[in-house]
Amino acid sequence: MILCEGEKTEPNYFRSFPVDTKVIKLDIKGEGKNTKSLVEKAIELKNDSDSDETDRFWCVFDRDKNPKNPNDSQNFNAAITLAKTNGIKVAYSNDAFELWYLLRFHFYNTGISRKDYQNMLTKLLGHKYEKNSDTIYEELKDKQQDAIKHAKRLLKEYDRPNPETDNPSTTVHLLVAELNSFIPD
Repeated sequence: MILCEGEKTEPNYFRSFPVDTKVIKLDIKGEGKNTKSLVEKAIELKNDSDSDETDRFWCVFDRDKNPKNPNDSQNFNAAITLAKTNGIKVAYSNDAFELWYLLRFHFYNTGISRKDYQNMLTKLLGHKYEKNSDTIYEELKDKQQDAIKHAKRLLKEYDRPNPETDNPSTTVHLLVAELNSFIPD
């Protein structure tokens, strides 16, 4: 089960993984919920399902900066802690999921605004980046190992990891590695 904060961008990407459906059944949902409510939904689904120890639950969300919500930063770290406490894995991005796409092209270790992510991807892709693209996995799959390498290196940049303030950072590579393990040779 992969629950995504975004309704289309992240689900479209993860649904494109050519996993062996005889070995794993993926259930991917774009919930459109904030970080903490997304984790709470995952906990509810995990507790209500007939899951066993082989079932895996993931939440995918990014660090939304909402000036109208002063608890935003606390919700991000609290959601990660709540997920871990309840056996749910997290693939987060600070600041946006598009960081995962950009890491295919270069190593970035300074914060990037959301507007700049889209402009940079448009330039690197050679065509307008469409946020809800259902072809982005295919377009970027050849550079996936570079993204994994850059994401790991980026996390090592932080002496005392604090996901809420570690901008940029991402753990999407952890979910990608798990999905890759179910792709037939």
